[in-house]
Amino acid sequence: MKLSVSRIFEPKPKSWGLRGDPYLWDELQQVFTTIPLPCTKNSFIHHFEQFFEELTNHSFKTTESMFYVKKYDHGGMSSGGICLIFWRETALPHLITQLEKISMNN
Repeated sequence: MKLSVSRIFEPKPKSWGLRGDPYLWDELQQVFTTIPLPCTKNSFIHHFEQFFEELTNHSFKTTESMFYVKKYDHGGMSSGGICLIFWRETALPHLITQLEKISMNN
């Protein structure tokens, strides 16, 4: 059985930026099941930015600090909100660290 990059999405963060972030995390984990390990850091970042835009209809490189995605709105304040500060400063660096750990162990 081929291992996929989706493994780096576990465990999930203990805290999030906005309420839409966990739903985006779950969708990213699902789409990364299509990307086999090993995967280089540059390839991962390329796929991450591509999938992020496909799932949210927003570029990861946008100057916005947050935006709204209707499919991630499950009620409550900030529901459906995606916090780019969280993704840039916390989530992506964490995922890259996880990828590097897995790469070292294989």
